[in-house]
Amino acid sequence: MLRKLINMYFFWIVLALIFFSGQATICRGQQLPGNIADAALTWINQVRAREGLETISIDPRLNKVAETHSQNMIDYNMLSDSNPDLGTPSERVKSAKLTDINNLAIVAEAKTWDLLREQLESPENLSGILSPEMTHAGIGLKQDSTGNIWLTIHMAERAITFNQFTLSQSNTDPVEHSITIKGNTTYKKVRAILVPPENSVFDLEEEHIIAPDSSGDFKITLTLGTATGTFEFEFYVQKDGAYKLKNFFTIGI
Repeated sequence: MLRKLINMYFFWIVLALIFFSGQATICRGQQLPGNIADAALTWINQVRAREGLETISIDPRLNKVAETHSQNMIDYNMLSDSNPDLGTPSERVKSAKLTDINNLAIVAEAKTWDLLREQLESPENLSGILSPEMTHAGIGLKQDSTGNIWLTIHMAERAITFNQFTLSQSNTDPVEHSITIKGNTTYKKVRAILVPPENSVFDLEEEHIIAPDSSGDFKITLTLGTATGTFEFEFYVQKDGAYKLKNFFTIGI
């Protein structure tokens, strides 16, 4: 009889520990249902498919940008696509060392995915989700102490993907520099503009037209001469009869 009572005692202790552990996880608000991010991505692509738009792919780097912004919204208790610490969506993307010129952020706050989706279905949010130029997204979820889920969807157009940068220099005196850039794009023609450092004497060709191959791959070598400082590279794609700035990066020599 005593053994039976002891066994029952330990049974209820174990059950209580499991129960309170589960409650602590819920109250702590750190463990979010993983299917919310999956549900958000599925819903975005379903909505875009109905409009005949291409599906969105997840970029882990944009996930981190989105998660940081969601946490920042909690810290400031402010539902907004911009914030006092990290600025606008474009500024956050640039701070993350990404070069996506065309980007936007969509935010929502609720306790369940169904309520989050209702907010995402507003005309203002749908206009961003249905932006035809967007190709990639990051989804960031954070939960506050009250159980509210703060959602950020960072979307961007990956017009050009840069795969490799190779900086080389000659053995001459003075030393001359050049850079080889490899990448990929869905566009048929890309214009690359090399902006030299301020106050430098730069008489080399500064504008180049790139024609990617059938798979979208391209390679270009730019001669930088003997100038030193910060060079800026701007990449424009041809669309609707005009060139539009889509990507950029800088490099110091």
